[in-house]
Amino acid sequence: MTASCGLCDCALVDGYLCSGDTLALAERLDRMPRVYAALAGFLSPAARASAEFVSRSHAGASLPVDEAVLDLRYGGIALILEGWRSDVQRVRGWGEPTTEGSIEGRVLRAARWLGMELSWIAASYPAAGDLAREIRELEGAALSIVGATEDRGKRIGNCVAVDASGVVCGAVLRHRHGETRLVCPWCTCAYEAQDFLMLKALQPEGA
Repeated sequence: MTASCGLCDCALVDGYLCSGDTLALAERLDRMPRVYAALAGFLSPAARASAEFVSRSHAGASLPVDEAVLDLRYGGIALILEGWRSDVQRVRGWGEPTTEGSIEGRVLRAARWLGMELSWIAASYPAAGDLAREIRELEGAALSIVGATEDRGKRIGNCVAVDASGVVCGAVLRHRHGETRLVCPWCTCAYEAQDFLMLKALQPEGA
């Protein structure tokens, strides 16, 4: 039986998430507590906007609060991560997770738990693609605020490296501005400029 990745649609032998997107999801979950912490510095609008607001307001007026940051910091990130953890536990036949403590602690625990379960999620969780997509969008929303949006690059195709057992890697390859070669994020196979035509020729049909 053949399958496809729930996020990038590349062909899989089985499972629900390709190795490249599994790795990317693992990295996003690992970064999520730091992204959450970074948002604290953006609860108020930029200094210039704050100064303009104060100059037009009466003395003692409180500074405005950025509602987008407020939503992500106080509920948004924690609720999304905990929602996915709850659903994974439901599918596995486990009880509901506890949600207590500070929001920062809840973000850390939920992100860490999902990261530890990624092997099962990629192989056995039908909604793995939706999970990966929402976490990607969640991180993108946060990074757009703190000004650190990642250059994901242009999708070139899938890695065609074959391991010792004859299995094709298949991870998504992207080219970012200024790069002179492509390096697979999963198996680390490197493709130099002279390899690009070969890489294109070996892409799966319809890729």
